[in-house]
Amino acid sequence: MDKERGSPLTGVPPRGQHRRRWASLIPLLVALAVIGEIAFSGRIDVTEKASSMIDQWSTSLSSSSSSPLIPEGLVDPEEVNKCEEWLERQDAVPYSRDFQKDPVLVSGMQKDWRSCSIDCHFGFSNEKVPDASFGLPQNPAVAAVLRSMESSHYYPENSVDAARRWHNLAISCDDGIPLRGYKVVMTTSLSSDVPVGYFSWAEYEIMAPVRPKTEEALAAAFISNCGARNFRLQALEMLEELGIKIDSYGSCHRNRDGDGEYNALHLVTTLLFRVFSYLDAVNKVETLKRYKFSLAFENSNEEDYVTEKLFQSLVAGTVPVVIGAPNIQEFAPCPDCILHIKETKDVASVAKTMRSLASDRVAYNHTLRWKYEGPSDSFKALVDMASVHSSCRLCIHLATKIREKEETSSSFQNRPCHCTSKAATVYHLFVRERGRFKMESIYMRHISIVESKASFLSHYTYCMIF
Repeated sequence: MDKERGSPLTGVPPRGQHRRRWASLIPLLVALAVIGEIAFSGRIDVTEKASSMIDQWSTSLSSSSSSPLIPEGLVDPEEVNKCEEWLERQDAVPYSRDFQKDPVLVSGMQKDWRSCSIDCHFGFSNEKVPDASFGLPQNPAVAAVLRSMESSHYYPENSVDAARRWHNLAISCDDGIPLRGYKVVMTTSLSSDVPVGYFSWAEYEIMAPVRPKTEEALAAAFISNCGARNFRLQALEMLEELGIKIDSYGSCHRNRDGDGEYNALHLVTTLLFRVFSYLDAVNKVETLKRYKFSLAFENSNEEDYVTEKLFQSLVAGTVPVVIGAPNIQEFAPCPDCILHIKETKDVASVAKTMRSLASDRVAYNHTLRWKYEGPSDSFKALVDMASVHSSCRLCIHLATKIREKEETSSSFQNRPCHCTSKAATVYHLFVRERGRFKMESIYMRHISIVESKASFLSHYTYCMIF
């Protein structure tokens, strides 16, 4: 959680504990400055909540004391500059740990990223206790990290709530060592501490052009797990019974062979999908490009569990028909560009919509308009999350928590965050660009904050609140 640091003087209320989703101050300035942290340690919130938060903050600022903190004889703009200079000195941040000299250390895995804005090492050290470890370390001072991209329907320990609840329990095992849960959760859930997703600009050419739809069948399906814990196979059969022709390339209900290269790999990739996922993805995307619809049926209906099935469909320029995450619309590039089968009773209406779109070129092209006009801002923010490797985001998260803990010490109390003179009240805030660790100073006058509300709401219909 990125936050404003330092306690205000002369009547400005001191900060309380920052909450992960609803930080009271910094998200507004983050969004207003554009360079603010837009992280997926929280969820996408709509304008109404953002507006409420801004109103609350603006009211708080309006009630601040106007008692001067520097000589009253200053005149604008010199007095504003002197305010900033004074704040730069008085509101300095004296952290004790220099991460360049003492990098974050995470044990349990090897380094799997190229660069990061914070000095961070993965591996083992005989000279230093790690800050975190993948798995459950015996040392209670070491933060336990869970990283998984699998559904909690198959792996219950991946449930964010369960993982955090376990962290608060003290269950003793036979040898007397307390069993602890995970302090840092990295899953597909956008509510996890460091979300990890199946999507990125680098891996998928999201804006690849749409190709002509040359297949006779309306839809293609790639389903190889025939024991999924949802109704996806039942839905496939129901669609076929309703007259929707489907080419099924997976091992479940297979009725169509793929290209030669795909066939040569298919038996292997069915068993070792993760190993050959890239090759498999390439062939799937090329195949899907020829179809008007893609059956993006996940193996479980879990919130935020959205795999490559959706993103490969989007890359291919086909309309995804989705069974999976209840909040799948949050992952859509436009409001009406995917079809969602929430339960079996929806199959008939979705089949009707598929036939209607397939016979109406204008209506069908409208569902793909995002390919030409660009996806929504919320979709871009979602995919942009992966522009910084999840391991780097873990390091940033750990370093941030280390500094937040230090900020509770007495040396961080009674620091100013504003300077008031005759002409204006200048506020000192610390923000950082998404994917970076270093905080930068920004200064805003009270009137600028209030006047920026309309601009903020007009440009950030969706914002990340954390």
